Amino acid sequence: MSPSPQNSSGPPAVRRLALSLPTLISFSLAALFLSFLVFRFEVDPEVIWVEVSSSHWWYLALAFPLHYTTFLFRGARWRLLLRNVQGDGQPAPGALYCAQLVFLGWFANSVAWLRLGDAYRAYLYRDEQSASFSRTIGTILAERVLDTILVTLLLLAAVPFLIQGSDSAAWPVLAVSVALACVLLLVIAGIGLAGGVAARIMPGWLAERYERLREGTRGVSSDVFPVSVWGLLGWLAEIGRLYLVSQALGLDASVPLVVFIALANSLLTLAPTPGGVGAVESGVPALLVQLSSIPVNSAAALVLVDRTISYVSVVVLGGALLLMRHIFGRSLRGQGREIRSGKVEKV
Repeated sequence: MSPSPQNSSGPPAVRRLALSLPTLISFSLAALFLSFLVFRFEVDPEVIWVEVSSSHWWYLALAFPLHYTTFLFRGARWRLLLRNVQGDGQPAPGALYCAQLVFLGWFANSVAWLRLGDAYRAYLYRDEQSASFSRTIGTILAERVLDTILVTLLLLAAVPFLIQGSDSAAWPVLAVSVALACVLLLVIAGIGLAGGVAARIMPGWLAERYERLREGTRGVSSDVFPVSVWGLLGWLAEIGRLYLVSQALGLDASVPLVVFIALANSLLTLAPTPGGVGAVESGVPALLVQLSSIPVNSAAALVLVDRTISYVSVVVLGGALLLMRHIFGRSLRGQGREIRSGKVEKV
């Protein structure tokens, strides 16, 4: 492939998405929805504020950095996948660089509709490393399959301690996770098996991109164990964050309940609103009330504090990082472009 000129306009301006009309509308609707919940479920803002203001700050001081270790773990995992699919003579970027792009992907998911963060991360990597966009998307798809499998296994470990009969609120969450894992496994299996057929029926340019996507999804095959360990550490960091927040508020939350709620929270963020706004704030308190003796005001306080760490701080720090990258350019973008044999690979 002939060299492609560098896109002087840079990656898509996700910072504009944060101020776009659809995003502002989504936040407005979320605010209206949360206001409805306050009146519908008789949540008392004064009680919530008392619980939040009297929380043990040292637990929160630990929860905040623990949450951000998840990006280091996920960055190390992604680096392994990238290393496995890149050709000889092209080393993968460092784990810190990969963690930075993972974080920016989370930021994009937090401010834009339809979870555009994965595509944004792949675009950044393509733009800054002259890599294949299709192959990079393949590695991210492999990540998603591994994540859904890990989430399902962790839920299976936690649910037996929480079930209270056939109508337990734990069953629908587990069912969604299992269904999602099955769908993604079928998708990635179909991509792998349909390679020969695709090469025959697709136009050449599309078949080339499809083959690179297949290559990306196969990146996990040679390093299943270390990739799974890094992924598990990422989820344990999120579970640990929620446990520390519950301790800061003095809530009597068992370990299985914390595991279940942390993972249910991640599933609720799949809602198409920015960062799952509205779905998380309503779904998590409802699950806590149904699965435990935690009062609704305490459950709301837990969500308020936890989302400040896991969502609001990501928006603030992600926006700051994006601004710094825009101001200082490539000096903050990790390793420079690695061009394979003098070629720029973009597809």
